[in-house]
Amino acid sequence: MEETEDPGPRTEDGFMVSLLVEGRWSIRALGEDDVRNAVAFLQRDPLINVYLISRLLEERSPAATQIYAVRHNRELVLLASLATNIVLAAAGPSGNQDVLDSAIAMVAERIIARMLPVRAIISPAYLVEKLWERLQTRIDPPTVVRMNQPVYAIRRRFEFPELVQSRYATVDDLDQLVPACAAMHKEEVGIDPLERDTAGYRERIRELIDRRRAIVRVDKGLIVAKCEFSAVSDDAVQLMGVWTHPQFRRRGLARGLLREVCGHLFRRGKNVTLFVNDFNLPAVALYESIGFQRIGMNRALIW
Repeated sequence: MEETEDPGPRTEDGFMVSLLVEGRWSIRALGEDDVRNAVAFLQRDPLINVYLISRLLEERSPAATQIYAVRHNRELVLLASLATNIVLAAAGPSGNQDVLDSAIAMVAERIIARMLPVRAIISPAYLVEKLWERLQTRIDPPTVVRMNQPVYAIRRRFEFPELVQSRYATVDDLDQLVPACAAMHKEEVGIDPLERDTAGYRERIRELIDRRRAIVRVDKGLIVAKCEFSAVSDDAVQLMGVWTHPQFRRRGLARGLLREVCGHLFRRGKNVTLFVNDFNLPAVALYESIGFQRIGMNRALIW
């Protein structure tokens, strides 16, 4: 397990880091003994942090999560998933900003030092802003910037129906679901994932099906609406990829799908979260009309 201690501006592994707060600093990958404290840290805001909680609960080992903990005087101040998609979690924007800035500086150095490319940084907006200030002169600029992505949540409401017209996707749906997911991604991000890695993308969709994390509504053999689960914790499920086939839009299919998915998850003790681009006004209006309430603001940088 790697660790760097930082009593001054230079870490043990040679990085020069400008730290605003003195004290004993460390950054290290999570080990088995760290998981309980990390989950407790994230549970301070379980709906905002559902993705990282899900990673910790589901991976075979803490090492597989590639989550690093930054501590100041042995107190956990920041968690950072440093896979190709970077996700951060802190105690909140009202904490000690100098401590947070110093923790972000250490994470930035770790990102620069590693061999993995950065594909995306998606986190609460204030954390992305601080991290990008440290990285913007040292890595290529992102292809896509989504400055404001409101995070929404809806808590259990049992008047919502169960799955009736919608169902879990099966492997028989794969040939339709892959292009549907790719079309949704291209609409939202402007990047066609099938052009980057057709086989890898298909396998990721297959994995969602195998793990019962894809819901579809089918009409006469055609997927007309769908969504997936990007994260599942004890408290919540985070939805992604809410999409309606272009030929079937403005018929209430997404509303019906979401109500059924939420009702299904409510009965399993889950709250439901998602985030959306702020300029996607029809989607924002849909979520709010169903009862989703804004709980935070994400920012996404995508390469």
